[in-house]
Amino acid sequence: MAVLAVLAGLLAVALGAAGEPCPEPTIVPSYYTTSDAVISSESVFVVEISLACKNGAQNVALYADVNGKQFPVTRGQDVGRYQVSWSLEHRSAQSGTYEVKFFDEESYSALRKAQRNNEDVSRIRPLFTVNVDHRGAWNGPWVSTEVVAAAIGLVVYYLAFSTKSSIQA
Repeated sequence: MAVLAVLAGLLAVALGAAGEPCPEPTIVPSYYTTSDAVISSESVFVVEISLACKNGAQNVALYADVNGKQFPVTRGQDVGRYQVSWSLEHRSAQSGTYEVKFFDEESYSALRKAQRNNEDVSRIRPLFTVNVDHRGAWNGPWVSTEVVAAAIGLVVYYLAFSTKSSIQA
């Protein structure tokens, strides 16, 4: 009898861990992308959303898809706050708009099934989409400051030496 009670408790915990459905989501997105490639090795993308569902669901399991690559979405400490992040090499992170598709558990499992069966994944409708504008990462000046300083030093030396030679002549 005790074993049955333990199994029932485990089943309740497992079902409680599953995400709730979110009909008609309302989102407030914000995002960050790397803008300086000089001080970082990769371009980082961070998308944070504030999610409110019509049914008041607070335990929504979300997954994100960016250019055919899936990422888990983490829940923040505040209710209704979610975040997803990924990184790309600077060469791969072209400037432009990245479409981040968010899926709930049901649509995500349909997406994964379609990928496994080599079916058309564009048929699967995401829960919502966030567009991330990446302006590209700045790689620094074309000429380093050391080269500019050395060139100025050589010009000053030449001017001083030629002026000294003309005075002594």
